[in-house]
Amino acid sequence: MNPRLEYIQNRIGKVVHDSPSAISNWLQMTPVLAENGKIIVTVPVRADMTNMMKTIHGGIVATILDDLCGTVCLISADEFFYATVTLNVDYLRPAQIGDVLTCTAEVIRQGKSIINVHATLALPDGKLVGRASSNLINTQIKTH
Repeated sequence: MNPRLEYIQNRIGKVVHDSPSAISNWLQMTPVLAENGKIIVTVPVRADMTNMMKTIHGGIVATILDDLCGTVCLISADEFFYATVTLNVDYLRPAQIGDVLTCTAEVIRQGKSIINVHATLALPDGKLVGRASSNLINTQIKTH
């Protein structure tokens, strides 16, 4: 089994504080599902993630979506790190402090050098806060 996939599967239902990624730790994600080609996590909206209107900052929405797009590549690709080449984000509605958002990222196509991923960020009622399409490139840097 892919050790990165196993790492996340061992943390299902627990807030991740021991990720090698500082941003993942800061986001306080809780994995819900992790399998080859798909990951689902929840993320609480905290005050330090908001803008002047006290709604989630667009940069944080993009960060969550980008982080999950990269993570799904890590758990789906065999031995290399992938880096974001493009990230297209649609901002659809605000989220408030205290909302627990669900982020889902899925591999759409995995080629030899580029992986295409789609991701969504949703409120508890299923309404989308944002969605993204991303292309990530094989860096040729080994994960182990």
